[in-house]
Amino acid sequence: MPEDEVIAQIFGFVFAGSDTTSSAITTVIYLLAQHTEVQEKLHTEIQEAYQRYGQDLNYEQLHSLTLLDAVCRESLRLFPSQPILERTAMKDWTLPLQQQVMSSDGKTTMTHVPVKKGMQIYISLDAANRDKQIWGDDANEFRPSRWLEELPLSVKDSNLPSAYSSMMSFWGGPRACIGIKFSQLEMKVVLSRLIHKFKFAFGEEIIRFNINGVYQPYVVQGDGTQGTNPSMPLKVTLVGGSE
Repeated sequence: MPEDEVIAQIFGFVFAGSDTTSSAITTVIYLLAQHTEVQEKLHTEIQEAYQRYGQDLNYEQLHSLTLLDAVCRESLRLFPSQPILERTAMKDWTLPLQQQVMSSDGKTTMTHVPVKKGMQIYISLDAANRDKQIWGDDANEFRPSRWLEELPLSVKDSNLPSAYSSMMSFWGGPRACIGIKFSQLEMKVVLSRLIHKFKFAFGEEIIRFNINGVYQPYVVQGDGTQGTNPSMPLKVTLVGGSE
């Protein structure tokens, strides 16, 4: 790749990935506030790494933190930053289905989908990442330990066109997210700093995530409606300190 094209791609990495990466970090913190036992274990792992290597962890040292990696993977599985993928068919095609699905009339099953050139196709990455036939009965649960174990054969045999750990969070194929490695590095750098210094917990507010291109958190009001602007109030405490 020519140098000028490499430089041009950097702008795409930095600017196009800002909302998606910030959304990914937000959902990790949300899940850690829900699962304080995982948050405590992650703090311990980061603290031990800082004691061993110092606080300026390099690329290899960051990626050696197995629980941090597992937490990021599990969060991206449950909350892919861009949960809906849009594509335009370039030619007529018959799209085979891995599993039979019921047609819209509720009477017949389908094993393939006919696609016409120019048709807009919307793909739910959420559905692929939470498919119980692939991920098991706990597919909707936050369980980072699944990434510290051998993945079930159903995951390995799913044959999803994935660029990232049998998940569709970064899409797949020639149009997979070009910033996948950069995004993971950003997440781990920011999270390692935050979890080392702070504890995160929920207050009295109820948080609900909506899809606005990316996942965004909103506070649920007393009448059941959501706030007009994205926000996620949390109790943030210094480790060993006060709120």
